[in-house]
Amino acid sequence: MGMAASQARLLTITARIHDVEYQAQSIQNAKVQLSTQSDQVYQDYLAALDATTLTVKDYDGNIITANFNNLWGKNAVETGNSYALFSSKGALIVSEEEKEAYDKFTNAGGEDAYQFAIFMMDGGDGNSVGKPGEDEKLEDNVLNAEATVAGNHADDSVLSKYQKTMDETLSEFLSLSSLNAYDVTDAASMQTELNGNKENFDSATFKELEAMLEEYKTAESSYKNHLYSNYAEEIFTSASAFGDGQLFDQSTFDYYLNLYKKIEAAGGNCISIDDYNEGNANSDAANDSEWLKNMIECGKITIDIVNQDRKTGEISFSGTSPSSDTYLDYTTTTTIDKKAYAKAEAEYEHATKEIDAKDKKYDMDLSKLETERTALTTEYDSVKKVISDNIERTFGIFS
Repeated sequence: MGMAASQARLLTITARIHDVEYQAQSIQNAKVQLSTQSDQVYQDYLAALDATTLTVKDYDGNIITANFNNLWGKNAVETGNSYALFSSKGALIVSEEEKEAYDKFTNAGGEDAYQFAIFMMDGGDGNSVGKPGEDEKLEDNVLNAEATVAGNHADDSVLSKYQKTMDETLSEFLSLSSLNAYDVTDAASMQTELNGNKENFDSATFKELEAMLEEYKTAESSYKNHLYSNYAEEIFTSASAFGDGQLFDQSTFDYYLNLYKKIEAAGGNCISIDDYNEGNANSDAANDSEWLKNMIECGKITIDIVNQDRKTGEISFSGTSPSSDTYLDYTTTTTIDKKAYAKAEAEYEHATKEIDAKDKKYDMDLSKLETERTALTTEYDSVKKVISDNIERTFGIFS
């Protein structure tokens, strides 16, 4: 390659390198603008959400602004689901009165959902049935009442079936474990003795005893559930017979029964809704729909559906959200329009996909330019060396 040709090629390469670098810089600037556009799309989406409120639909199809009080409690809106609200730390959120009653009951030694329901039916102070921890124990009164009522209904085949399963399972448990029948009489004592004597059993025997314990627990839960589903008022009357007595209401009893089961299913961890009043502008978190919506959207409160086993009455939870729940929804604040939230979400997703596609194309273009720049730089160095070698040879001739 001649000297003139080499120099011309060098100038061409230099110009192309500058052009490639300029294109790359332009694409980088476009990517920055794309990021700004993405932020704006997200802000538009948030603005659309801000124009909505959380609502709940009742059995009759009426749309009601959702707040703590109408999602939870005795006066909650009747829908196809029962809901539980949880804090970000996994605590079940309850009313202040319920929190105080639960703490009072458990701190005094109470640990049974049915006894708690009777305790609450009696006004939450146990005046007519005795307080846990006192000489006249609530536990003793209720257990005696349960036995009396079960005896009065010895012809109940369902009760008899569960009682038979419990008796047979306990007998097998005692026979296999060789534990003292005086110490082992129910699920709680079976669990205590099993845990305390684990080292005395081989692995296979221990697993078999655990299976027996679970079978007993299921039968015991089913027995209690059937007993109270059919004879709760009779048990309450019998347990309260020595006191001034209180009127019995099945729906109220069931509410407190399930309240305790919900708290226990949450690990015994509950907090009062009033704890949130300090961070609520209206100082009334229980009735503030806008506050609840914001807390759910930022993840500080979650909603779960409450599930209950029909046979045993046991409680469990399954997660849900306004965007996937039949009875919960985001609707516009000015009119009930189910399409508002879906439209905002669809527009956001569409815009986001377009931005992502552009961003990927920019990345591909940058990659091509970088490859070309590398090749040009390599050629530039090669041509420059050729020119340098030609100069050295030329001057070598005249030296």
